[in-house]
Amino acid sequence: MKLENQVAIVTGGGGGIGEGICLCLAREGADVVVSDLKLDLAEKVAGEVRGLGRKALAVKTDVRQAADCQVLIDAALKQMGRLDILVCGAGVMGFAHRGDIETPLAIENMLEADWDLVQGVNLKGVFLCMRAAAPHFKAQKHGKIVNIASVAGRGGVDFLFHYAASKAGVISLGQSMALQFAPYNVNVNTVCPGIIWTPMWAEGVRVLKGANPAIRQADDQVVFQNIVQSQIPLKRVQMPEDIGNAVVFFASDEAKEITGQALNVCGGMRMN
Repeated sequence: MKLENQVAIVTGGGGGIGEGICLCLAREGADVVVSDLKLDLAEKVAGEVRGLGRKALAVKTDVRQAADCQVLIDAALKQMGRLDILVCGAGVMGFAHRGDIETPLAIENMLEADWDLVQGVNLKGVFLCMRAAAPHFKAQKHGKIVNIASVAGRGGVDFLFHYAASKAGVISLGQSMALQFAPYNVNVNTVCPGIIWTPMWAEGVRVLKGANPAIRQADDQVVFQNIVQSQIPLKRVQMPEDIGNAVVFFASDEAKEITGQALNVCGGMRMN
């Protein structure tokens, strides 16, 4: 019960990594505001949080919209009575469109709309949520902000270069905000997940199969496990709860002297 009676917001909480984060926070005693673009998914996870004995609120949020982000913060304060933890986890992978399967992976094949979507959700969304929460956290002079980036933000990725750029931006933005928030006793840290079977990775496997004739007929899970075995030193996939546990640590008093850091949770896939 490291987070007993605290209130946390989790954007992108309606499934995948976000759901795992919500449940880990709840198990440690936090009440959770589950934010997602799809309200039905947020409601489902909120029900799971209540099943763990904690209070929960579901809020529909498009993190690309400043007004939505402000509504989210205001709703948490009004209906939950306080706000201690902000987890910015909403994200999209946006696999690059390749056209014909023989088309090279190249920047000229990227649609501007795809670039804007990924930057808008992954990076602008983090900025807007932190901006909306800043006056509250600064006034109360305590709080924890945990942003979710990716090991893709640690280095270039040829077929996900727009995603990698957005996640590198999240890491850098978190470091800058750690400096801004430090005088107010607010910690800002980042978690960088590795390879986790989520709807985004399911989409990615389909794209990779389409682009590689040799594996086109292979089972999705076989392709996924081959990626895990070839890229992760510990040879096992990460789970949403692994990310949730890292978030719990950053949100707890155990991490009160840690700020401006980015933690890889990836089985050794990246070591920086």
